[in-house]
Amino acid sequence: MMWGYGMEWWMWLIMGSGTLAFWLVIVLVIRALLPGRDRTTAGADRPDLLTLLKEGLARGEVTPEEYEQRRRLIADGH
Repeated sequence: MMWGYGMEWWMWLIMGSGTLAFWLVIVLVIRALLPGRDRTTAGADRPDLLTLLKEGLARGEVTPEEYEQRRRLIADGH
């Protein structure tokens, strides 16, 4: 059976599949190019800076004065 413009059903299927594949590739390329899109949960596993600083103070890697100075820098967002 022929549907409009002499195209068989399988031709419509191939055309639809090609169109779907084209748009899928476009979406994947755009997602890959977007900056700052980390798709892993690595950010959830990393402790924040203040926690690391507190641990450094507890281990004696920083002095209390250095701790306070760095804590202020972190709180100010620098």
